[in-house]
Amino acid sequence: MNIEEKVIAALWTLIRGRDFLQGKGLVRRVAEKAGIDSLEAKMTLGKLARKKIIVGVSEKGEVLGRVYLTIEAPKREEPGSLIRWREALRAIKMDEREAETLAPCHDRLDGFSDADMRDLASGLKGLKSAQETEVNTPRFVVSAKYLLGSSKMLGNLPAPSLKAFGIDIDAFPDAIPQVVVAGPENPEAVLLIENPHSFEEAIAAGCADRIALIVTYGYGLSRSGEAYGNSLTEAVAQADRLVPLIRKGNPPSPKTLLGHPKILFWGDLDREGLRIYASLRNGLPALRASALYHPMCVAMERGISHPYAKATAKEKQGTTEHVPEDATPLASICLDRGVDQETVSREEIAKLASISLGQVEQGKCQR
Repeated sequence: MNIEEKVIAALWTLIRGRDFLQGKGLVRRVAEKAGIDSLEAKMTLGKLARKKIIVGVSEKGEVLGRVYLTIEAPKREEPGSLIRWREALRAIKMDEREAETLAPCHDRLDGFSDADMRDLASGLKGLKSAQETEVNTPRFVVSAKYLLGSSKMLGNLPAPSLKAFGIDIDAFPDAIPQVVVAGPENPEAVLLIENPHSFEEAIAAGCADRIALIVTYGYGLSRSGEAYGNSLTEAVAQADRLVPLIRKGNPPSPKTLLGHPKILFWGDLDREGLRIYASLRNGLPALRASALYHPMCVAMERGISHPYAKATAKEKQGTTEHVPEDATPLASICLDRGVDQETVSREEIAKLASISLGQVEQGKCQR
C-alpha cells in the first residue's frame, strides 16, 4: 500500500460512517492513523484535493473546513465468524429479523465449530420459548441447561442482542441469593457490612451477642473490592429469596432482619461505599449510616487516607451524587481520598456497632 492509499484508508477509518470529517487537527490525525509524518500527510492531502478525491482541502494540503470524500467507501469484508454464525441461524430456520438481532454474538464464538453454532442457535431459540418457566432460576443454571452445557455462556453473550431477540436476561439472577448472617434471636439492631473481613472483626468484637450482622459473598468466595457491596445491593432487592448462611447465633430470617426498625450500614469511606449506601437506602428507607464511620472520619483528619488510584483498586470510582442526608458530611470529606473499613479497631467496633452516625457528636466528620 503506497502513501496515497494509506491516507485514503486513514480518512475512511476516521470518518466512521459519517458524511464528513472535522477539519481541526485533521493533518495530525491522518498522519497518526496512516503511520506517516505530518508533512507527508499534508502533501498527500493536497494531492488528493488536486485529484478531486477530497473536498475541503486546498491543493497545498491546507484544511479549509469540513472535509468530504468524493469516492465510494470501500466495502467492508464480513468476518468469517459472522458469515458462519448467520449460516448456522439459517440452518435452524431462524426468522430473518430474529437472526439479525443475534448477529452481534458472532465475535464471542471464535473457536466454535459449525455444529456448535447450530446447537447454540437452537439453545437460544429454546430458551426464548421456555423463559417464562425459568424466571428466577440462576443465570448460570439456565445457561448450562440450554446453551451447550456452559454455565457462563449466557452471561458472556451481548445482553442488548439477547434482549432484542426476546430473552430477558434480567429475569435470571446472576448469583445464588445467599447472605452470611450472625446474631441473637432478638437483635437490638441490624448492621449491614460491605465486606467479609469487617464482618469477621465484628464477630470477634462480640457484636453478634447483641445485634445481627449481615454480609454477602455472592455465589463465589473469590469476589473482591466493590463486588461485595454490589452483591449486598442485589441481595436486598430479592429479600424474599435470600438463603441465610448462619455464621454464629440464631438470628431471624434475612427478610425479617431487613425489616428491623433499627438497621445500619457500614462500608468503606469512599465514593463507591457511599454509592452502595445510597442504593441500599432506596430499598430500605429505615437504613442509616453506622457510627462506625466516625473513627474513619477521625483517621481521615489525622492524614490516614489514600487516593483513588490503581494501587488502591479505586481508580475507576465515579463521583458521589445524591447521597442520603445523614451521609452528606461523609461525602464532603471523601471527594478525593478514601479510608477503608479495616482501619477501625475491634474495640471501636464493639463500642459503636449498634448506633447510628447521627447519634455520635455532630461536627466530627466535617472538614
